[in-house]
Amino acid sequence: MNSRQADIIISPIINEKTTALTALGQYTFAVAKDANKIEIAEAVEQLIKELYPKNKSKVVRVNTAPIRGRVRRGRRHSKSPKDGKKAIVFIEGDAPEFFSA
Repeated sequence: MNSRQADIIISPIINEKTTALTALGQYTFAVAKDANKIEIAEAVEQLIKELYPKNKSKVVRVNTAPIRGRVRRGRRHSKSPKDGKKAIVFIEGDAPEFFSA
């Protein structure tokens, strides 16, 4: 995995909705804001090849959505976290265990 592909996928997003989507073969990741769908698909396929070399799965499609930082207000000041981007990756074939404990 080259350095650009390593910088694209930041972390998996794990919550109730995303764990329910894993049964359908949909996996959710926090990705770099400047990454496009093609780069995300290549990075996920490379990640699958490195972690599970005998796995016969491939990326079918990628949906992306911007994540807006929620503004938190105090008495005088407000803080806003950085904006981000998430990608929902549809994987076909053997199910990789990205979200297993």
